[in-house]
Amino acid sequence: MESRLWDLIREGTTPKLRRKVMLTAVTSGIASVAVLAIINAASHSSEYGTPHFRYFAMFATAIGAYVYCLRYTFDSTTRTFEDILDKTRRRITDKIRNSELEALDHIGRSEIYSRLTQDTAMLSQLEGFLTGTVQSASMLFFISIYIIWLSEYAFILTLLLMIGGVLIYLRADKRAKEQIEFTSEMEVELFDHVTHLIDGFQEVRLNRQLSDELYADTEDVSRALKDSKVFTAGHYNDNYVISQAFFYFHLAAIVFVLPQLIPTYADTITQITMVIVFIIGPLGVVVSSIPAYFKANIAAEHIYQLEQRLDQLQKSPPPEAFVPISSFQKITLTDVEFAYDENQLEQFKIGPISFELNAGEIFFVVGGNGSGKSTLLKVLASLYPPAKGTLRIDNRLVSGDLVHGYREMFSAVFSDFHLFNKLYGLKDVDPGRVNDMLARMQLDTKTAYVDGRFTSLELSTGQRKRMGLLITLLDDKPICVFDEWAAEQDPEFRSYFYEELLHELKAEGKTIIAVSHDDRYFHHADQIIKMEYGKLVELQ
Repeated sequence: MESRLWDLIREGTTPKLRRKVMLTAVTSGIASVAVLAIINAASHSSEYGTPHFRYFAMFATAIGAYVYCLRYTFDSTTRTFEDILDKTRRRITDKIRNSELEALDHIGRSEIYSRLTQDTAMLSQLEGFLTGTVQSASMLFFISIYIIWLSEYAFILTLLLMIGGVLIYLRADKRAKEQIEFTSEMEVELFDHVTHLIDGFQEVRLNRQLSDELYADTEDVSRALKDSKVFTAGHYNDNYVISQAFFYFHLAAIVFVLPQLIPTYADTITQITMVIVFIIGPLGVVVSSIPAYFKANIAAEHIYQLEQRLDQLQKSPPPEAFVPISSFQKITLTDVEFAYDENQLEQFKIGPISFELNAGEIFFVVGGNGSGKSTLLKVLASLYPPAKGTLRIDNRLVSGDLVHGYREMFSAVFSDFHLFNKLYGLKDVDPGRVNDMLARMQLDTKTAYVDGRFTSLELSTGQRKRMGLLITLLDDKPICVFDEWAAEQDPEFRSYFYEELLHELKAEGKTIIAVSHDDRYFHHADQIIKMEYGKLVELQ
């Protein structure tokens, strides 16, 4: 696997910054080895009397350099990594907001959430590992030089045993990497199951069999995730234990074997033994950072893949500025077809559909559940691009830069609409007017508009739709879309919607597109189309 982690670091930092962080990490490594050498020298001199004060001065200087450089390295690495992750999150978020609805349908929200939370968290955890690894690696290098200075034979033995320990640790890493990838997939799937549980909680509580089956699937995914993590951790734990045992065999060889082979070795055995004990710590840091690197590299790969998919599914770059469309005469659909996969138009689709929508009229879309009404609304609002056919406004094809200005004409309450706790996109909102409208919608006992936000969004389905209607009225766009808005309303609000509100909006010059099942109110529409199985049929 190519190092996506290094790509992420390289793209998010300057060469000067990387060199500076590396230099301070290496300096801290040198300082730590200097501390060891000074202590060894002071210990050796104590055999012939009291150590000279200069050793203490040298020790204090080396410790000061070690602490300063290590602290700077940790702080710089943390700031750098968090800056990279901040830029990455903002870049992906910007791509998401400029993506098409179809693209997000293809990717799925579970994957997006996982990449922006779990994978960035994994990379954030690498900060300490990376600094510690660079510092420990520099320590190992300079300790090796120090061992050569003490004894070439001890260095050769140390090098061979270190290589053996690392090779043992790295054995069978392909299987471990596959398990790390599988673990990530299981985390996304588990998130998906928990989302089903929370979003479908009402259905779960009403249907015990549904609840049991959903829980059983969640249990299976959770167990698979646990087993994968246990296997991966066990693999690395076994290798770590074996590699640590190698280090202690190394120490034993230094103490028991070399003195038998090299008569002069006894003069330095104490110093070398101390060095070998000292080397175990940094070597353990370097070795144990390997699984963290693999996990972080996979997380970086996932982030790159998400960005690539967003880029590939982006049909056209968003304009820096677009020209709004303030008015129109008619919108025309001609032989429009749409399916969620353009390569599989034999699946359920809408179309071919042709009709004209005139400005300032009340336009009803009727039909049974699953007939494609909501999909048609999203095609009409250009949230879904037609797979075939054309969408025109006043004989201008809705494509390219015109799409963005065209969309800005719409304010909608779709069946799957989302409520924000702030009135984003609305300027100079009068809080008094908002609270008056809340009272008008009988929502003033549930929430209030205070300090630029709603105090609560814990509302019933009908109340949420009334809140959506309120925001649509505040948005004041030329075209208002209501997807079965009256379905969850009581008779009072249903009557108000059809008999008063729609006509008030029409009198203001607005165009209303509403999905409706209320045939007793059909006479309020200027035009009605009916859908069955994705096609227009004659209204009986």
